[in-house]
Amino acid sequence: MKAIKIVSAAVFAAAAAGAVFADEGPGTYFAPPEGTANVVEAAAVNPAAKVEKTVAFLGGSITEMHGYRPRVMAALRAKYPDVAFREIAAGISSTCSDTGAFRLEEDVLSKGRPDLFFVEESVNDDQDGHFDRTHAVRGMEGILRHVREKCPECEIVVGLMVNVGQYKELMAGKIPFHNGVHREVARHYGAEVADVGAALAKSAKGGGFSWAQYRDCHPSPEGCDFSAKVVMEAVDRVFDPKAAATEHALPPPMDEKSYSRGTVVPFGALTGVDGWRKSCPNWGKVPGAKRAQFVRGDAIWSDVPGSSFAFSFRGTSAAAIMTAGPDVGALEVSVDGGDWRRVELASPHSRTLNYPHTKFLADDLAEGRHDVRVRVAEATHPWGKGRAVRIHRLVVNGEAILAHE
Repeated sequence: MKAIKIVSAAVFAAAAAGAVFADEGPGTYFAPPEGTANVVEAAAVNPAAKVEKTVAFLGGSITEMHGYRPRVMAALRAKYPDVAFREIAAGISSTCSDTGAFRLEEDVLSKGRPDLFFVEESVNDDQDGHFDRTHAVRGMEGILRHVREKCPECEIVVGLMVNVGQYKELMAGKIPFHNGVHREVARHYGAEVADVGAALAKSAKGGGFSWAQYRDCHPSPEGCDFSAKVVMEAVDRVFDPKAAATEHALPPPMDEKSYSRGTVVPFGALTGVDGWRKSCPNWGKVPGAKRAQFVRGDAIWSDVPGSSFAFSFRGTSAAAIMTAGPDVGALEVSVDGGDWRRVELASPHSRTLNYPHTKFLADDLAEGRHDVRVRVAEATHPWGKGRAVRIHRLVVNGEAILAHE
């Protein structure tokens, strides 16, 4: 959704005195190496093609890697040589379904209207997010509902990929928790499921392709072939690029507060900016490993305690898509004039890696207008190595309010 332009006297006085960033787009927040993720591939040049279709992929590193995704595109082009397929690839390592819901509009839908949409998040919701049922539903429903609202004729395939823990559960006859939740959300929205984990367990039990050959959650080349085959079987059940598209009905939400209205807050919507910079951080001086996707674009960042900004929005949640490394600090957040609440930004992976994830500044709010104040905390993280905060995107489940022209 687009931000609402409102000049409001209700912007609290503590923020009004500060500077503002230029009212412009926040800039690219990740720019992966050529040939990896979040590239928009032009439709294959085919003068005889009478049909053009767009295929979009959203997910984590399993989608970003040169794995099932290019194999699926190759299979589609081989099966339908007279169809011009355009690809939107939007996989980002480590991201879970909540991040996917908040970045869907910018990273996928703004680049084109997909005819076929594929999403996989079950592995990361398990091993990275450790989500409870509520947040696993809110993330995956946020993605599927948003796609259904914007592209009702789009066919959706939800991939249930697999890590070693989930594989062991499947081999024991159990359904991994996040796979089960995502399957439930898919069923609610009439999406097809490509259950790679279940297919792998069935194969292994029958003496066929097994985990040893599949390798790990980032499959071997043979594992990627296996995954692509399962995905294409699901695609074939629902998608015929030459047939007339069918409009899918939008069911009632499973959770009224799912992140189906995820959108970016323009940096120009921030008020009372004090002590923050908007630029590409000097990553050469930042401790810890970095992923190439995140070292080229602008961020807002500070390591000075008390550095602050504010913003307003209408909706139910606000969050920061950020990277957190060995020098990560913490934020303090006040919502609607309430007490300051500390938000720890580190992840278990931050000791060695500038790790990308989504941190909620406010969640589960009542629907309506909310005013958020943010500042860098004085007290360091328990590691005691720094106070750095680097935010690539501020996002809300709703609509940002621009408090200035």
